[in-house]
Amino acid sequence: MIKDIKVDLHMHTIASDGAWTPDVLVEEAKKNNIGLMSVTDHDSTDNALVVEELCKKNNIKFIRGVEISSSFNKDWFHILGYNINIENKQLKELLYHNTYLMEKKDDDTIKMLIDDGYNIDFNEYKKYEYKLERGGWKALNFLIDIGICVDVADFFGRLFSETRKVPFPKFPSSKEVIGIIKKAGGVPILAHPEYLPIDFDIEYRLNEFKYIGIEGVECYHPNHSKETTDRCLKWCKENYMLITAGSDCHGNFIPNRKLGNPQVFLSELNLGRIFSVDK
Repeated sequence: MIKDIKVDLHMHTIASDGAWTPDVLVEEAKKNNIGLMSVTDHDSTDNALVVEELCKKNNIKFIRGVEISSSFNKDWFHILGYNINIENKQLKELLYHNTYLMEKKDDDTIKMLIDDGYNIDFNEYKKYEYKLERGGWKALNFLIDIGICVDVADFFGRLFSETRKVPFPKFPSSKEVIGIIKKAGGVPILAHPEYLPIDFDIEYRLNEFKYIGIEGVECYHPNHSKETTDRCLKWCKENYMLITAGSDCHGNFIPNRKLGNPQVFLSELNLGRIFSVDK
């Protein structure tokens, strides 16, 4: 049996919108004394095996993971999948489909600005490439480089707000995503149920996701207040659900999200079949 260890089960690499390569990520995890980690790139498992090998070399326990975009009641939710078979055909098709939708969203974002009078050459945008270590996504970095916005806060705060909304796609339903994660041998977890400061009944939301097959909740997350964390923990314990934790670290792209924050140890979680303490 292993001793109690520091856990971080939610982080991103350059395979999605993170700014760190696998080697940098694992080195940072080692510096932060993380003993159990999972890479959960958005709709991608491209770096999972590379990080897994690096973790073995650095004596860090590793769980294969992914963060999948989904739609539920007209809203956008992220579902974490742990212990997935990354070669599962349905899972690969789902991730490919979601990636296509996000790339189309980028195109539509630029077209929207052009229609609103911004001096942007769409062909120039289509040819544009950027260094992945910057983090973020194509449209954001393109707009920064041509001087239309300053950073991600400016992108969402000024360019796109209530008057001009980012054209987010309609992803597959949360129920479908949960089902595919299970078919891929994985465990579906609802990511950060309180991600944005909106008014809602958290227990009602968790009960909705329990009904469609979720097996646990990311109770510990940097966006959660202590009250939200406590309510999620209470609900999980009352409903025999798994309890996970993650920093949602994106490297230097979102500098206020640090690896291992919130600081949570294995003994504070209920990972069930995601991870056995006897491993």
